[in-house]
Amino acid sequence: MKIAGTAGCNKKSQRASLIRPAAALVALLFFFLVAAKAQPLYYAFNNGLGKSWRIAAWQSPDSKAGLNHGTYVPENVDFVDGILRLKVDQTQGPDGVISKGAAIWTKEKFGYGTYEFVMRMASESPTPYGTGHAQSGTVSSAFLYFKNSQTEMDTEFLGNRNSLWTTNWHNINFDKQPEYTPNVRTTDEIPNASLATEFHTYKLVWQPDSVKWYIDGVLVTSHSTNVPIAAAYIILQIRGTNSDEWGGKATVNAVRYAYVKSVKYYPA
Repeated sequence: MKIAGTAGCNKKSQRASLIRPAAALVALLFFFLVAAKAQPLYYAFNNGLGKSWRIAAWQSPDSKAGLNHGTYVPENVDFVDGILRLKVDQTQGPDGVISKGAAIWTKEKFGYGTYEFVMRMASESPTPYGTGHAQSGTVSSAFLYFKNSQTEMDTEFLGNRNSLWTTNWHNINFDKQPEYTPNVRTTDEIPNASLATEFHTYKLVWQPDSVKWYIDGVLVTSHSTNVPIAAAYIILQIRGTNSDEWGGKATVNAVRYAYVKSVKYYPA
């Protein structure tokens, strides 16, 4: 009886010794799957744009004949200490202000998920950590966009108000850019006086029923109307304005800079 009992214990021990490695393997595979899922599919920058980004060279928004001639120019995109720098300069022309800004955009489109941008919004500081403050005539932003605002979600800093605007659009009329009306656009102003003076982490969470914005991990607004559905390009930009409203009057002969350390996208 004693011998039989010992044999039974040995069999149980053998089974346990087989189960433990299998369980450990399953746990290890689960760990790697979770870790792989947690990694962002998109990451920039390391002193260059790589193959994922394009530089814009076209007319910028807020352009108006006789008032503001805005463009994005490739020479206003560069790097300082490995950090992306986007520049805008404004000069007085014979027929309105000449505003030369900068923008880059992705080669592919992205859908639902979490987007993170580590940015310093526009100021007059020519270096990423130098002294600088918001100035009128400037809009800097990280946003998602697809044709005629079928999809648009903005993390947009206005220099004249020294505050952030969080806006999402869902335009079902694909043929033309929509008007600023509540049936296609939901927006909030988020006051924060430090956005042009230092880096912050801006997070946008896009889900089928909502769009949420966070600054440094703190939820600042959530929208459940006009939530877009079409995949969109990621765009980083700075542009000049000359308006009594959006962005403010031009500040001529004063160069402004926006900085981007990184962009990450986590699919839903």
